Amino acid sequence: MSSSTPNPDGLHPIVELNFKGVFLRNPFSYNHGINFTFNDHNFSGMTYGECITFLERFMQESIKKLYYCELGKPLISGIIAIANDEDYGGFIFHAYRTDGKICMYVDHDGQGIEDWFGSEIEEEDGDDSCIDGGENEDEIDNLTDVDVDFNEDIVTMNRTKGDEFLNRLCREEEEGNDNNINDHDGHEEDANVTQQHSIFNELVPWKKQIPILGMRFKDPSQLKLMLCNYAVANGYQLCFEKNDRKRLLVKCCKGECSFSDEASFQIKSLKPVHKCARNYKLGSMVTYAWIGSHYTREFLLRQKMSVRKLRTTVSQNFGTHVSVGQCRRAKKYALQLIDGTLVEHYAKLWSYAEEIRRSNPGSTMKLDVNHMPDGKNYFGKFYVCFDALKKGWKEGCMKIIGLDGCFLKGICKGELLCVAGRDANNGIYPIAWAVVCVENKENWRWFLDLLIDDLGLNSGYGYSVISDQHKGLIEAVKELLPYVEHRQCGKHISQNLRKRYRGAQYESIFWKACKATTKVDFKVSMKELEMLDPSAHQYLMDKDPKTWSMAYFQPGRCCDVVENGMSESFNVVIVDARKKPIITMLLELRMYMMERVFKKKCKSLGWSNQIFPTIREIVNDIKKGLRHY
Repeated sequence: MSSSTPNPDGLHPIVELNFKGVFLRNPFSYNHGINFTFNDHNFSGMTYGECITFLERFMQESIKKLYYCELGKPLISGIIAIANDEDYGGFIFHAYRTDGKICMYVDHDGQGIEDWFGSEIEEEDGDDSCIDGGENEDEIDNLTDVDVDFNEDIVTMNRTKGDEFLNRLCREEEEGNDNNINDHDGHEEDANVTQQHSIFNELVPWKKQIPILGMRFKDPSQLKLMLCNYAVANGYQLCFEKNDRKRLLVKCCKGECSFSDEASFQIKSLKPVHKCARNYKLGSMVTYAWIGSHYTREFLLRQKMSVRKLRTTVSQNFGTHVSVGQCRRAKKYALQLIDGTLVEHYAKLWSYAEEIRRSNPGSTMKLDVNHMPDGKNYFGKFYVCFDALKKGWKEGCMKIIGLDGCFLKGICKGELLCVAGRDANNGIYPIAWAVVCVENKENWRWFLDLLIDDLGLNSGYGYSVISDQHKGLIEAVKELLPYVEHRQCGKHISQNLRKRYRGAQYESIFWKACKATTKVDFKVSMKELEMLDPSAHQYLMDKDPKTWSMAYFQPGRCCDVVENGMSESFNVVIVDARKKPIITMLLELRMYMMERVFKKKCKSLGWSNQIFPTIREIVNDIKKGLRHY
């Protein structure tokens, strides 16, 4: 049990919640779980039912049984079940009686550990359990009378387990059916006792997955995956076979594991004897499907990983030799898994949008689909604008927004359209973003139409828009915002000028004209360019100086930016998120904005002057130059 920590305010108890783990009998402990500490939550204001509902929402898992441990006692003697309001009252009494930390434990599978307390806890009979070697990896797939679809070449696993941003699938509960089983010494013992052992937890790291007496599995694919991980981690060459009693045996050297009949998938006997040397060529145990399952996330982030690079990585990470052919098939298999994951992501967009609307009232989530003649719906566009962001822009930002688009870098290609503004400290303020299939006038018009409603731009009078002259954007802005001041990004004009006219003097004169604050200064700079090259002068004049020179900007915008750096900077920050599946990407964008707004708010609380630091530096620089006027 972890040591106690003092309660800083004393108003609420410190409660450590342990969940997504399992109780083990020998020795009695709670293994492979996640813990989270509450120190600002009023548990005394809840009933037992309200507490269960709160915890289930927090964990996104169901609770079969709930326990807590009295402070200062070991887990085996201090654990107490919480089954009703009276038990919950006892928990509240112990929680507020001490200044330390009280621990809660969640049983997601209803193992019924109360039966263990009156019985003597046996000591474990060995160190690491192991299983034996052979060559036919497909014997396990020939189990009879099993109502499970299982492909002998594919190891099905939950692909979302390894990514903290993806949805976790619920774990099914399986019950064993055998009445009698064998212990380590070959004696029979009651099945009801052994069934109290752990259910296999897929969240356990692959190197720590070992067979345990009484461990249960929900299907043969899960069993096979655990055995493959165990064999690779220890260098064991395993084989699968049936004995006369039609029970599955896994052998290696003189050790063996036997499993019950096909309906339960529970380890019934275990002889952890192993004397062979480590094997680096595991043959049929390491299949291309096993490799692909372990490297799905890597291929999701780096689709161009070479087969030979994968072979070297497998050898380094797993300590086993594989062929180039295995790696080639593993890559193909991993990409197939990714395609299935992407389909699941796009299918959950409706649920994601509805959850955001529920948890963030006032936020705008729009999903547009394309209806096909065959009756199927395909993803079209997805728009996101959180209520807090649009309120913050209306109340404290300059009347200018930057529009930009960037490519998605994952397997599913597309564009991410984003809009960013300038806050009162002249910093970047992202406002909204949208995922579209392609950048064109129709998609820009759809994006701007929603943005106008969220920000209240109306016809654009009194506002400015700066963009990089994207395809269809200019026409869409003219139609929807006829009175807006539309600026062009000076950086992109400069890059195009550099392609046409070689020489640093062209770029120098352009920036002098771009940042000229009076029409006289602008004309002097353009006259200089005309004397240098009349065609370059004509090229810039055709770009309409009212859209890129400060001398012609309309007053009242409180912003003199001549380049769309605010949108470009936002695109650079989210470059890693753009490589991931759509829901993961949207979650990362949301979390990034939450952290950014919170950090900016905390930083601004320390500002005592009404003029913000960046603006004050600009004013001080201007003051230094006043002596020249």
